[in-house]
Amino acid sequence: MNRINRLRGAVIGYGNMGTHHAKQMEKAGIEFAAVCEFDQARREQARIDYPHLRVFGDVKELLEEPGIDLVTIVTPHDTHAELAMQVLEARKNCILEKPMCIHADDAAALVNKAKETGVMLSVYHNRRWDGWFITAKELIEQGRLGDVFCVEFYFGGYGHPGQWWRSDKRISGGAFYDWGAHYMDWLLGIVPGKVKSVRGYSQKRLWHDVTNEDHLDCIIEFESGAVAHAQTSQLAAAGKVERRILGTKGAIISDKLGQQEFLTLYTEKDGEKVESTVPYAKTDWLSYYHNIVAHLTEGAELAVKPEQALRVIAILDTATKSAEQGRELTVPYET
Repeated sequence: MNRINRLRGAVIGYGNMGTHHAKQMEKAGIEFAAVCEFDQARREQARIDYPHLRVFGDVKELLEEPGIDLVTIVTPHDTHAELAMQVLEARKNCILEKPMCIHADDAAALVNKAKETGVMLSVYHNRRWDGWFITAKELIEQGRLGDVFCVEFYFGGYGHPGQWWRSDKRISGGAFYDWGAHYMDWLLGIVPGKVKSVRGYSQKRLWHDVTNEDHLDCIIEFESGAVAHAQTSQLAAAGKVERRILGTKGAIISDKLGQQEFLTLYTEKDGEKVESTVPYAKTDWLSYYHNIVAHLTEGAELAVKPEQALRVIAILDTATKSAEQGRELTVPYET
């Protein structure tokens, strides 16, 4: 991959998250140079927000624009694979908003295409830089928990999931493809080794005017014997702890993302259980784009590698198929 001195970036999809990526690019030192948006009203808004922009309504025209080094795709999930393939074939560096795509085979094809064309492919797993996760990783790496053998993630509540594309399973991929993408990326950063199998369970009991699942459970077993349980629900009239990590020497609880500034650490001293609080490290999502810049201009190691994002999609895809088939399945592309 050739190094670039001054990066010029573009965004496909100028909605709420599209403007977020534009601002992150600029803060990281990337010139925000172009937008491709299929909706005319949003194209006009982009011109108002950024008068200097090149604004396109066609992806092909954007990709023919000279001098665009980096394209970030911020569109509905079912469009990710096709759009990213076009970007990579145009030999432009590509960032995908999470999730990478819906199907593992499509994710693998994107990984291979990036290798073939020699350009960068990454996925916006910005939540690796959440304060709670940075702190938890540090404690685990310090050996405070011993060997992690059980991880639990929960996100949900009780209420209608909303009338928009994220509630349409054909477009979204299913309820796990939103927060579940974060769950799996966190999980693979906490538990080392290969995933042995996945068992998904889905329930559709109340919200029949949308096609996403009402309640989902996913059990992930690693070759090491460690087990994880991820759950997302629109039927949880009673909540529970959102993040719980158990190790052979201690445990971590981190709850109420965005509302809590510390995690609870359980350890043992002199035969007695000790409970303490550990302040969160500072959340720093901008580190994602700083790494992109360092990778493309200085050759720094890419923080979120496409192969890592592929593993996330392979688990989500397998969980969906497992729920449909009613049985435990092995996960493809585990290397």
